[in-house]
Amino acid sequence: MFKSNKKLVNLISNRLMVLIFSVGQLFTQNAFGQNNDDVRGLYQAILLHDGAEFYQYAKITLRTVNVGGQLKVGANVKVLFGELDSNEYLTYEYPDVPLNLLTRELSVRQDGNDVSLIGTLKNGILEGEWFSTQVGRVGTFKAQKIGTPLPPVGGVLVKTLSGYYRGKLTNKNPQSNLPERVSMSFVTTQDSTPDGSPSVRVSGNARFYLGGFDSLEYVETPFTNIQFNFYTRYLTAKTHDYGLTIKGTMSPDGQFIGDVLSDGLGKVAELDLNSYP
Repeated sequence: MFKSNKKLVNLISNRLMVLIFSVGQLFTQNAFGQNNDDVRGLYQAILLHDGAEFYQYAKITLRTVNVGGQLKVGANVKVLFGELDSNEYLTYEYPDVPLNLLTRELSVRQDGNDVSLIGTLKNGILEGEWFSTQVGRVGTFKAQKIGTPLPPVGGVLVKTLSGYYRGKLTNKNPQSNLPERVSMSFVTTQDSTPDGSPSVRVSGNARFYLGGFDSLEYVETPFTNIQFNFYTRYLTAKTHDYGLTIKGTMSPDGQFIGDVLSDGLGKVAELDLNSYP
């Protein structure tokens, strides 16, 4: 009787171990949508900028399908501004991504897309270079399925455009007497172009303070047309009132240097604003 019970216990234990192992495998595959060795899947990435300490996050999704014994790879790349959970991002679709079987090199390119990546895939990690049609080579990148690559020591995250900026206005035209304290605020939302491609819509306003920044003595005007290039970081914003246009460059760490132009006088002032707080 004792031996029979012992055999029964061993049988149950063995089957339980098999079940646990199987469930573990299933959980691992389901948790990430695939095995770690698979090409397909979601890769969390960090994009580094050459010649600077700046970096930003990205999400790279690789898709695979086998057609007649030939592996076809497609990709979606989401370039983020701000933190990994930011809703300020640019999305690009790549229906055909060549994969070199010998070197495991992937070429993520598509006419009409601002961003391209060339990298080598090994052990669930994709590493290589990334490029912009605006500036050429931007830097290197690293992407992985499990976890997120660590940012560089001392690195500065590329900020979102969304936010509040304030600082100094310096009049440069004898006929201009604009207030010397100015703030700008911007909000970005996901939108789409007429052909259905994803895009980022920017709205915002400007305030001209006759008193201090904590004063109610200010005049506020919305921007009617804001154009911002996320790669050159060049911004143009036209005010709804007073016929003013603001043009300049927003640095990745949140400093805006630019000019104020009047419809009737041309350049009338210079701006030096910083992200606040």
